[in-house]
Amino acid sequence: MAHDLQQTIELLARTPGALDELLRGLPEEWTARNEGGNIWTAFEVVGHLISGERTDWMARARMILEFGESRELEPFDRLGQRRLIQGKSLTELVDEFAAMRATNLD
Repeated sequence: MAHDLQQTIELLARTPGALDELLRGLPEEWTARNEGGNIWTAFEVVGHLISGERTDWMARARMILEFGESRELEPFDRLGQRRLIQGKSLTELVDEFAAMRATNLD
């Protein structure tokens, strides 16, 4: 199957709305609940998505376009969201993710 960039963009554009619909207005006891171990909460997952928007997929795409295979990609900090989410509400994170995704898609 050939890759269809327009379909990919449409899917990526839908993600913020889906998260908003699923998470906005839910009680914190649901969105901040950790089921134990290394399981992330919904709150942490949205932070992780923001972290990826900032440092991973677009930054890597730019690097690949600029340097091709001549430069190694920077490692992605899988736990970078820990700093990002401090002091924020889930609503703020969902809004921040939507804004970042829209900017990155533009």
